[in-house]
Amino acid sequence: MYSTRHLLHGLPPQGIGTLIVDRDRVRFIAELLRGLGGFLECFERADPQFSAVRQVVERLGCGKSAVLVVANSLVSYQLSTTGEVYWTEFAKWVVSSAGGLYEVHRGFLESTRFNRARLLDKLDRLSRFYASRLAAELEADPLRYCGNLQGLVEELARTMGGSPEDKTIAFAGKMLRYVCLACGSETRGDVAVPVDRRNALLLLAGCLVRGCGGSLDECVGLLMTRHKRTALAALRELCTTAGVDCVKLDALTWALAGALTGRRRMDEILEAVKGCLGGERIEILSELYSEFSKCLEPRTKGV
Repeated sequence: MYSTRHLLHGLPPQGIGTLIVDRDRVRFIAELLRGLGGFLECFERADPQFSAVRQVVERLGCGKSAVLVVANSLVSYQLSTTGEVYWTEFAKWVVSSAGGLYEVHRGFLESTRFNRARLLDKLDRLSRFYASRLAAELEADPLRYCGNLQGLVEELARTMGGSPEDKTIAFAGKMLRYVCLACGSETRGDVAVPVDRRNALLLLAGCLVRGCGGSLDECVGLLMTRHKRTALAALRELCTTAGVDCVKLDALTWALAGALTGRRRMDEILEAVKGCLGGERIEILSELYSEFSKCLEPRTKGV
């Protein structure tokens, strides 16, 4: 996705440095984001991953879908393709396969070419989740956590071992929200923004986190690991200052990171949401994209 020769603008090519949150920059971005605050669902409903979830819900119903979607979130890491492609393939597989949920899901994971890294670990995670009380509860009452997303990620962390802020567990909270929306239920409660490669990239490229003098790859990796708490603090402060739920922010950051890395063109993103946002907010979105690329060298944009 990123080349190691791509550097953060204005920083030396050697030395990682100390990563810190630029709170002035967070406040500036938050003020822009506030203008989109009531319209973040536009980005969620335009997300190809939401379309994949809706396809599963329409064919299999809310109960089975809640279990499948949460389970797949737990193994959606180190993919060899984009999340959009992976989740689209997942949806096609599960709606056309017969058998128990675990057997169908295991068959998908063993057959897909897009999720081969650490396969045995992922199969173990699937097995543990499908055998859990939480999986049974979700199938029986799929909307029980729509009014308490925080409760879902806390229970999932207890079930799987880990933290509600771990990226796959936080991602599962976002994806269960998609199940809730597809089933006609709004949600309450919040979960952390997953600190994955794209959100780490945006924090660095948007100057919300500063101080890293390495290559873009090195700095993104550092922010996801040793400085994960710095990333979480920046994202939490951004949400709080903008007055938005972090769980709703992730679809917007997904779109912006896609444009920055060249996976999607910005004009395609604007076209997908313009009917929902309207002209004034389209201008805010364009400005946000510009600001989220402010600390990248010009030659890195769209690569």
